[in-house]
Amino acid sequence: MRKKILLAVAVGILILFLGGKYLLAMVQKIGCSDDVIQKIEMKSGYIMKVHQTNCGATTNFGYKLTLTHPDKDEKEILSYGMLEGDSYIDANVHNDQLNVTYSPSTIVYSKRDYKGVSIHFERKGGNASVPESFKGQRKSFDLDMADLFANSLIVYRNEEIPAGQVHFAVSEKGIPSTAWNRNWLVIGEIEYTLPVFIHRDEENSPVYVGQKERNSSTWKEVKIASTYRDFQKALKLIDDPSGNRSFPEDVKTNPLPEKEIKQNLKEINKGNIKLSFWNDWMRGKSLPDKYME
Repeated sequence: MRKKILLAVAVGILILFLGGKYLLAMVQKIGCSDDVIQKIEMKSGYIMKVHQTNCGATTNFGYKLTLTHPDKDEKEILSYGMLEGDSYIDANVHNDQLNVTYSPSTIVYSKRDYKGVSIHFERKGGNASVPESFKGQRKSFDLDMADLFANSLIVYRNEEIPAGQVHFAVSEKGIPSTAWNRNWLVIGEIEYTLPVFIHRDEENSPVYVGQKERNSSTWKEVKIASTYRDFQKALKLIDDPSGNRSFPEDVKTNPLPEKEIKQNLKEINKGNIKLSFWNDWMRGKSLPDKYME
């Protein structure tokens, strides 16, 4: 009897769980728009559609690519977003292979096969692969942004990193830059102008910031953390979650206490790094102004 009661309870919980997921999916579907913004018809009979989805003012546009054929059902083959700019998709069929090209600033979330056709996806300008060794260092509790006084630093998620090479390793049109070291991988930006990067082949991923000297187009490297984990620890010391020090002028009305600055620098100072980077940030100096003379 007891087993039957327990079984009934378990079934009831499962029904509630599945029902809740179904209701949530329905609510999300009702609250989101799905507009076809591009349609590509190919001679082989395949039709590709670019869908733009929008689930409210607080979210960015999402995109999905669907493929259909007169003899087959429509299926999503690519889910993606944009780090910046508008969606760009080009496609053609050659030798029974479907070639799909997307813009350099595309954030790819998932790719899927389509029965009966081989699909080749390609990022315009080439794809910057993220080393597995670095992926393993990224943690779910890592900061994606640190904000203090004159500077905001964005740290890209693993799936955003290939798109984050735009403006540094490649142009918006996918043209490789001759002023960028091919071994450098951008993992973030300061004020959308100053690159934060690692070396693809360095153990524990020391973190660097780019520096340009006056009248020079070539980037130089300045080490600001001996490992990626040290970098994250430093960001958590720097970041101001209260929002009371989020603007350049706040350094005059609400500066960091001198004692706190010195203590933070003591904790950050590990290995041969440019400690003045962190000191300048905590004192409200513009980092792009200093490193891009």
